[in-house]
Amino acid sequence: MIVKSRKLGNSITVTLPEELNVPENVEFEPSVDSNGNVFLKRIPGFNEEKTQDIHLFMDQFKPLMDKLKDK
Repeated sequence: MIVKSRKLGNSITVTLPEELNVPENVEFEPSVDSNGNVFLKRIPGFNEEKTQDIHLFMDQFKPLMDKLKDK
């Protein structure tokens, strides 16, 4: 399979075929080596468990934050 870069606004875009199974809305860190090869490193996102842990942590401080917001 061969893909081709193209200009889109002020960026260069390379479309990844669906058959590569790259999910939507996933962040990647791009890099280019000395030969011009482009690499995409996936940035780990939050899973449901991590998101729930964050909400539980924040909920513990909600009463305090509510008191402080009006001061």
